Amino acid sequence: MIDGARSPALRTVSLAAGVTALYGTAAFAIFSLPLRADDVHAVVLLAATPLLLIGLYVVANGVLGDRLFGALTAIVYIFIAAAVFRVRDYDDKSIDLQVAAKLAAFGIIFITNTIFFSFALRRIRLPRLFFIWLVFFCALIVCSLYAVKLSFALTCTILFLFCYLYAVYMTMWLSRLTAIQVMMAAALLLCVGSIFVYYAIPSIGVMQAWTPEAGFGEIGRMKGLTGSANGIGFIAAFALLLSVLYFRSFGTVGKLLAVGLVPSALACLILSDNRSSMIAVVASIWLSVVFRRHVSAKLLVSVTLGLIGVAVLAAFPDQIFAMLSRSGNPEEITSVTGRSAIWSVVIQMWLQRPLYGYGYTSALAILPLDPRLFHVAAHAHNMYLELLFAGGLILLAVFLFAVVQTVLAIIRLRAVNEAALLFFFMLRGLTEATPFSGMVGFSSLAFTLTVALVIAQLAAARRFATVPARRFSLAGAVPMPQQSPS
Repeated sequence: MIDGARSPALRTVSLAAGVTALYGTAAFAIFSLPLRADDVHAVVLLAATPLLLIGLYVVANGVLGDRLFGALTAIVYIFIAAAVFRVRDYDDKSIDLQVAAKLAAFGIIFITNTIFFSFALRRIRLPRLFFIWLVFFCALIVCSLYAVKLSFALTCTILFLFCYLYAVYMTMWLSRLTAIQVMMAAALLLCVGSIFVYYAIPSIGVMQAWTPEAGFGEIGRMKGLTGSANGIGFIAAFALLLSVLYFRSFGTVGKLLAVGLVPSALACLILSDNRSSMIAVVASIWLSVVFRRHVSAKLLVSVTLGLIGVAVLAAFPDQIFAMLSRSGNPEEITSVTGRSAIWSVVIQMWLQRPLYGYGYTSALAILPLDPRLFHVAAHAHNMYLELLFAGGLILLAVFLFAVVQTVLAIIRLRAVNEAALLFFFMLRGLTEATPFSGMVGFSSLAFTLTVALVIAQLAAARRFATVPARRFSLAGAVPMPQQSPS
């Protein structure tokens, strides 16, 4: 990320940090004096002006192509897109200050995408896979046009498209490893912040739910800065996966980032008790281990262990399910914590509109009103059923076609790490609708990053095999270093 950054940019960052520290000291000294309310407001505005100018300078250079500033601002944008700093009703989708901040971040992302692709489309031969996924995200936008809440659905799908284009920008311009470390840095901020609010501000950091024994109240699971236990669990699991898969490829900064991220992500994953993410991250890491070398022997070991596990489960099903459940009731596992009832309703409703579905994010408005379900059953709790409900067989077919094309590209590239990332989403998608369950956030950027990592490798292979690299330098406000083939 930040490995191999230009020294002028580093000096600028150091200067900004020094100015911030100086202003912090001055502010502390000033506020120690007896001041009227008007005086305080004037001092705050005066002190904020230079900091705002520095921020604008960093953002502008990031938008115009400076790699270090582009990476630093990307961390901020992803953090803003994922973080939740207030509590409100689940079905409240009004625009408040927090939503406005997210939209502002995506506005800057849109400008960055526009500038990058205005040059890239003339200079880089984008692979076919890029356009296949572009068709899928455009199909999401079409599905939003007949959704129950048109404005909300249209906003979600357009921002999802922005996420996709931004992920391609990060992997192709900032570099693949930079994009990975950007996601890790944002995840580190979210994990550390979530641990803080979990203990310091339980009303924000601890999940509330209804239980038969105690009624509505805190249930001990972390939701942190994401608003849901499954949300912070996903972030922690994906960050762990990135840290493990790419650790050997990182430079010094990247390895230090991974070392700092792993313990905080593990803590968040355990405190969130998000079992879908736990299973998916372990299975994905094991997949990456199996397919690196000595594949036959590892597959044999995996199959053997799997058969032993099935035999033990068949012999003691109730005891094992009771041990794995949170309540001690085996039915919690056999019903997939109530998901089987949701899946049944979703399938029955989908059969009424099998081709086109009900529109993107319509599950948020339709499922909670079904008398067979409960109020917070706001999505299908299955990625494939969510797409089926939103866009019918057509949307699901487009998605699966894009996935198959991605898998074929991964096989050609022998991209084991990207295979593990994609497997993580496909496996977790059996019990979670992420990232297609509502407003875009960290999961949306994580999914599009997974796809973009494959696209960037295809583009690099084509570029360096056919055209001299010097033809692909982008002219920006700041001179750009050439990308190396590696």
